[in-house]
Amino acid sequence: MNTIKTLPEFATLSELEVNAALDAYDDSVEEEDSRCGGGEENTPTTESPIVTEVFRLIHAYTDRMNTLIVEAKAQNREISENFLADMFSFEPEAPIERIAFDFVTDAMLDEDDDEQA
Repeated sequence: MNTIKTLPEFATLSELEVNAALDAYDDSVEEEDSRCGGGEENTPTTESPIVTEVFRLIHAYTDRMNTLIVEAKAQNREISENFLADMFSFEPEAPIERIAFDFVTDAMLDEDDDEQA
């Protein structure tokens, strides 16, 4: 995870700025869905470079986690109970990285809760 970094132009953004861009994106998605009748097939693209960077980071963190899991399985290694704890202990440096990483970890926890139910 340490090799995943935001682009320099986003490193100094505050959490408020990133969340404002994400909120504006959410609002645009809701408007787009209502005009298009909703549904996943109507996923709009974003014009916000901040939101695009959050998406890029989310994909990078997700890909890295998947790679670590695949590598462990390929080497017939057990994925330790501490695997998630180790991942969750990672501290992103920039606020935009923290927000993106939180999306990924929240999704993993939701998936884990679904599997246990």
